[in-house]
This record gives sequence, structure tokens and C-alpha cells, in this order.
Amino acid sequence: MSIASQHNLSAIWSTGQSGDFAILQLVPDGVLAVPAGLSLPEWIATVHAGDCAQQLAAVVAALAKRAPFDIELPLRCLDGAVRQVRVSGMPAAPGTCQGFITDLTAHYQALAAVRHQADEYRLLIENTTDLIAHCDTDGNYLSISPSYESMMGWDPARVVGQPVVEFLHPDDRPHSVQALSHVLGGGVVPHVVEVRKRHRDGHYIALGTKASAIIEPATGLCVGAVMVSRDITRDQEMLREYEERATRDALTGLPNRAWLLQHVDRLLADSTADTITAILFMDLNGFKEVNDTMGHAAGDLLLQLVSARLKHCMRSGDAVARLGGDEFVVAAACHDRAEAGAIAQRLIDALQAPFQLDDTPVQVGAAIGISLASSGAATTASLLHDADSAMYASKARGDGSFQIFTP
Repeated sequence: MSIASQHNLSAIWSTGQSGDFAILQLVPDGVLAVPAGLSLPEWIATVHAGDCAQQLAAVVAALAKRAPFDIELPLRCLDGAVRQVRVSGMPAAPGTCQGFITDLTAHYQALAAVRHQADEYRLLIENTTDLIAHCDTDGNYLSISPSYESMMGWDPARVVGQPVVEFLHPDDRPHSVQALSHVLGGGVVPHVVEVRKRHRDGHYIALGTKASAIIEPATGLCVGAVMVSRDITRDQEMLREYEERATRDALTGLPNRAWLLQHVDRLLADSTADTITAILFMDLNGFKEVNDTMGHAAGDLLLQLVSARLKHCMRSGDAVARLGGDEFVVAAACHDRAEAGAIAQRLIDALQAPFQLDDTPVQVGAAIGISLASSGAATTASLLHDADSAMYASKARGDGSFQIFTP
């Protein structure tokens, strides 16, 4: 078995609500085996190249608590190489997790080359782009790597002696103090602690920090801690961008079906005895004629203009999504049928004024079906099905009105 890094490995991964693990982007392509139907811990267990019990335990615990994590382990790859990698992840949409696999093989090979040199520690500290810091048992900085100045704008000499939490965002201090106190008490924090640290110019940088206690061999007592922090701003941005792409309709910018299903699930779960969940299923009248006579580009523009009007009809807390084609769905919490009907009428009225497509006025209407459910009385799927059925009843009348579903 050889450790190789001829081709550095990088990957973006995610887990669905069912827990199934999937790799979304992999470089080099095809270098990792990803059998279908495995959870992330099960996948790690199939491809690791050593004892990974501790790392697996950390991942399982982090997934259970929906907490960020960051582990390192050797992976056996399909090209015959064993790569030392970092697997990091954080919770995303409800019930899901996303993260990265980063190849650390070259990094560890570089360390091995200088391991027998007397200045190994100095080389590591002075040349790393991560922030490496040493604090005492009171939580004050004793030393900090030169990279602190390039990343945070502060001269490390001015930071020494300051409390570790001094430059953290106020909202991040409580959990950071708790984690550091646990480490200084001899405990282990297996996951990465996410914090926002203030740059000298005033803005905050997102960091993922891993802290380890320094134990005095002679006494067994903790004499401080070492903290390694990495800028995760871009990682968070990439995850947000991925989530945005996964839950938004590319044409209109409205939420898509995936987002809608989760939103309705939440509405049903949060409904009370005084509220009902209303689903308004809308299908445009006249859209096909625009597509057939003016072309698909005009049809796409019409959908964008319709979407803009629908968004302006939404009350605080209401949501409109595009399912596809000329079908839209509004989800709202209402007190009674009349309130749901008023929303439908407002949507119909919003489409009365013509739309301008290349200086050509175009008139479209809508047929709307409404389904209603009190707490625990329906599922998201049944509500959408019933609203769809009511919409077809409304469309059959041809009067551009709405219909409330009756079982």
C-alpha cells in the first residue's frame, strides 16, 4: 500500500434527508468508490485505509447533534493510492448535511520531509496559512502564528496577552468560552467550533477552530491549549450557493418544488388550533397560446413578469413557488376558508392588467384550486393533490376563478 498524491483529490458531498451519502463533484473523476444507499459513516467505513473508529464516532456524534465536524483519515482510492484527507461538514437544509473532502497528502509528505529537522515546529508555524495559537489556562494568548497578520490584519505581538474570545463576534462568545473551558479542563471537543473573528478593519471572518489541550507529561495536568483555525468563509459561501441553486427556480427566482415541500411540512407542523394551512394551486390561462404564437423566449419573459406580480401579492409569512411550466403554488397560514379565498382573489386580480411583451400587450388569467388542512389532518402530498384537483375543477368552468376542494 502506497501513499500517493500525484493527483490531488477534492470533492463536494452531501447527505439527503434519508441519510444517503452522495458526492456532487469529484476531482479526479472516478477516483473514489461511492456505492449507492450508504450513509456517510458507512461510506467512510468502506473506504478508509486504517483504524478510523475515533473519527467515525466523531462523525456520528456530529450528525446526530447537527453540528459541524472536521476529521482526518486515510482513504483507499480506486487508482491504487491511499490519500490522507480532511472530511469536513456542516448542517444545511433540515435533515441534510454538506461538506468537502480535501486532499492533505502533499501537506503530510512535506511534514515528513522535515520531521527530523530541529526547526520543524518553527517551519510549520511560520509557513502555515492557518492560524495556530497557544493560550494559557486562563484563556489568554501566549503565542500566535505570523499568518494572523495576513489573515486578520493584527500584528501577532499585539494580540499576545489578550483573551482568546476578545475579537470574537458577541454572539459566538458563549459557545466558544464553553468549548475552550471544556478543553482546558482536560476534555475533548471532537468537532470544529465555528466562530466569527473581527478583522482589524472591522469586518468579521468566519473561522473553523479545533482546540486541543496541552498536557504536562510529568504531572498530567493541562497547562494550556493549542488552537488551529482556518478561514471557512468561502466554504460557507459555496454551501449557501449550492443550497440556493438546489431550492430556487432558475427562470423566475422563486422557490422550487423541493423548497415548497419542506415549507409546507413546516407549516403543517407549526399549525395551531386557531390556524389552518392553505395551499393554492395556480395554473395560468392563455400561457400556451403565448408560447405557440410568440415563442418560448416570450413565454419565459411572461413567467418572470407573472412571478413578480405574484410575489407582490404575498403577505408576511406567505410563500409562492413555481412547480414548473405555468404552475405556481402559494402556501399560507390562514384562520378560515374566507381568508384563503381572499388570497386567491388577490392573485386573480393581480393578473388582470395586461403584460407587455416586446411592446405587445398580453392578457393571461388563472385557475386556482385551494386545499385546506388543520393541524395533523393532512400531509403535504395530500394537500397538493387536493389543490391540484380543485384547480382542474376551476379550469373546467373557464371563468378564471378559484375552487375550494371538497372531499
